[in-house]
Amino acid sequence: MSNSSLLDVTTTEDPCLIQNLGGHKKPITGISCSWDSKQFVTSSEDHSLMVWNPSQNYRSYNCLGHSDIVTSVEYSNDGKLLASSSKDQTVRFLVPTVRGGGTEFKAHTSSVNCISFYPYDTKLASGSNDKSIKVWDVHTKHFITSFLGHNHWVRCVRYSPEGNMILSCSEDRTVRVWDSNTGQCIHVFTSASSSPNYLDVRRDNNYIAVAMSSGSVRVYDMRNKKLQQHYTLHDDTTCVSWHPQANYFLSCGKDGELRIIDVVEGRPLYTISAHEGAVNVCRFNPNGEYFASGGADKCVLVWKTNFY
Repeated sequence: MSNSSLLDVTTTEDPCLIQNLGGHKKPITGISCSWDSKQFVTSSEDHSLMVWNPSQNYRSYNCLGHSDIVTSVEYSNDGKLLASSSKDQTVRFLVPTVRGGGTEFKAHTSSVNCISFYPYDTKLASGSNDKSIKVWDVHTKHFITSFLGHNHWVRCVRYSPEGNMILSCSEDRTVRVWDSNTGQCIHVFTSASSSPNYLDVRRDNNYIAVAMSSGSVRVYDMRNKKLQQHYTLHDDTTCVSWHPQANYFLSCGKDGELRIIDVVEGRPLYTISAHEGAVNVCRFNPNGEYFASGGADKCVLVWKTNFY
């Protein structure tokens, strides 16, 4: 059983903290929520995954198997499968039940940093320190193909909401847009001064938000392939997440803060300080009613959004 507390939800329109969940022994590295928002999962440097039931305020179970830091975790879009990546150079599939079976497979030759499910759950993309993106068949668990073009570590990979594109960012200071069917690189966004740490694609498929090591978040317009907005938000921006209604994004950084930005008005709405130390990851749930954050303090905080 984890250390957790349920806080009173106030009637304020500001986001409010409703749960503080403890159980991991080392910093949090990833968060993902099931499509029905009944469960969410976290990954950690302690080599484990933890599946939580937020409505009942407890940890459902702890998932072991990786032999090194778990770098990211994702629910499939139907919520029936979990995928995780690790510095042990593997990707694992796991059925998110107490007795759920798992599959480990390996094709990368270095740390696997990120994963993303295809919208219809038939494929999974992974990105690695071996500079490659690899695509897997979810049903057969077989490797399909590699996307090559980055010349440094791949930090984040995401399928677009329609599944026609894969987007990736790398220590080579580029964000690449790929045709998910052919593997052809369609466009490259380049930064001269800093590296992208993470990216997220807006639900309408038209914009991507990129968390930069410089502390900024850049919003690119996918239709005209141009930088649309630029925000200076943190010392080092670690993660960004679009709200499902698409007018807001959430960001976090090594400065220990979370920020919510209104992209229509082009301004920050909220600055939230609750973690002790760096905030490594943040994520809205699928309907945008809640968001969760995880940090170097080993804590997972769950927030009621309230502002929409």
